[in-house]
Amino acid sequence: MLAYEKIKSKPGNMTPGIVPTTLDGMSIEVVDEIIASLKNGSFRFQPGRRVYIPKANGKKRPLTIAPPRDKLVQEGIRMILEAIYEHSFEECSHGFRPNRSCHSALQFLNQKFRVSSWFIEGDITNCFPSINHEILIDILKERIKDAKFIDLIRHSLKTGYFEFRTYTHSLVGTPQGSIISPILANIYLDKLDKFVLELKKEFDIGTKASINPEWKSLENRMYRADNVNDKMSIRKKMLLVRSKRAVDPFFKKLSYVRYADDWIIGIRGSLQDCVNILEKVNVFLRDVLKLEVSREKTHITNIRKEKARFLSTTITKFDHQIHTRKKGRLTRITSDTLRMTAPIKDILKKLRINGFLRLNKPYPRFIWMQCSKDEILILYNSVYRGITNYYRFAHNFNQLSSWLHFIIKSSCAKLLAAKLSLGNQMKVFKKFGRDLKGRDKHGLVEAIYGTKAAAFNVNTDEVQLKIYGTGISKASLDKLVCTICESEYRVEMHHVRMMKDLNPKARTLDKIMAKKNRKQIPLCRSCHVKYQNGSLIIENENLSKYF
Repeated sequence: MLAYEKIKSKPGNMTPGIVPTTLDGMSIEVVDEIIASLKNGSFRFQPGRRVYIPKANGKKRPLTIAPPRDKLVQEGIRMILEAIYEHSFEECSHGFRPNRSCHSALQFLNQKFRVSSWFIEGDITNCFPSINHEILIDILKERIKDAKFIDLIRHSLKTGYFEFRTYTHSLVGTPQGSIISPILANIYLDKLDKFVLELKKEFDIGTKASINPEWKSLENRMYRADNVNDKMSIRKKMLLVRSKRAVDPFFKKLSYVRYADDWIIGIRGSLQDCVNILEKVNVFLRDVLKLEVSREKTHITNIRKEKARFLSTTITKFDHQIHTRKKGRLTRITSDTLRMTAPIKDILKKLRINGFLRLNKPYPRFIWMQCSKDEILILYNSVYRGITNYYRFAHNFNQLSSWLHFIIKSSCAKLLAAKLSLGNQMKVFKKFGRDLKGRDKHGLVEAIYGTKAAAFNVNTDEVQLKIYGTGISKASLDKLVCTICESEYRVEMHHVRMMKDLNPKARTLDKIMAKKNRKQIPLCRSCHVKYQNGSLIIENENLSKYF
């Protein structure tokens, strides 16, 4: 029941897999049947439907869409696995975990990697599809002694998929798109986390870097100098030399963070130290987990001279040398603060690919032309808010916000000009104002400026915690009454994918759902069948308030 509560409102659960079933028509009887089949061992996962979505590098990522009723069982498995493993995952792991997100991973990096001179940017080649089933099962058996539960997970892994009407059996990997794939991948890669943290224990030396001998020698010469001009000359030389050793054999630090299959290691040490650590990680992944590090995406970066990338964020290190006079003395201010910026060129490229730009000029996204004016503004606002909310921590946020708002505003105005036959965007602004609201309900959001750098918005997953804490909500399947005839016999949930799929003018039940603002509504089996074949007649006087 709790698993049903978790997945019932997600639009993807109204998408059929290769078996043409959805959560529409889910009832307490169906749930009881699933539970009974799980108990007697007769439950079988159905093959998923394979689809492909484009990746940033031009390639395509395969997604396997499972039948929604299989997703119900998968969600139950996920919840059990989370209860068993969540508390034992390492602090450095941030992907697909409650109270953690991309922002929490970047915040962790910002706090723990400041001392690092080198970054090892790691990526595992085809991580999800390459996970070895037998190794994963052996890892699960270390903590789980229930053979039936292990067999259920094994069967979910080996269930294949249909592609172009051809069935493909799954021999390795966890299907991307599966509800349980993220936590299974975390359980698998937790072995990597623990291995790297053991390397950290062996590698870390000292508590702070020692004084640079060259700088110390200049300091001694300055204090021994009698002539003021000599002191000033030596002082200027000191400003060009670091006071601490960049490479110190008595001060080494390793830092590590992982989000899903993307990981990054920070090293305070030499380039050779980085090469040695990367080789050890390569060997562990290859020999123990049967995974390969991507040569294409794995780099060793000198963070003071080059830029690293992690979770679509560019990372460099501030190396300020600000010369000022304080009481007549030259002073240098240095900082080990990391600088995190939004990759504006990459964001503009993505906007260009998605139809917001053409020839580096804002362009109307004609795919939205059939929408109403309010819907168009909501869609454009969602693009602006989505990007700016993610990059609120960026040091170049104001620059990003300015560029993005200009593109979104101009693209939206040009689309409205085409839709309303107003000729050009200037006439649109004249008619509806700068925010394009006019007399309508929605306008374009104002550009956001002045946010504080490193202002991370860590996801707290409050809704998820609330569901776990309070149990079944009033929309649960138990003790339901049919909305139409008030029968309590064989009541099931009628679902629609999206509120916009409702047609209140043509169907009375859709009007009721629209008034209630609900995508699910309880119907007895008889009323549900009548609705689906178009013969449902509503006579209940209690429903008159909806008409």
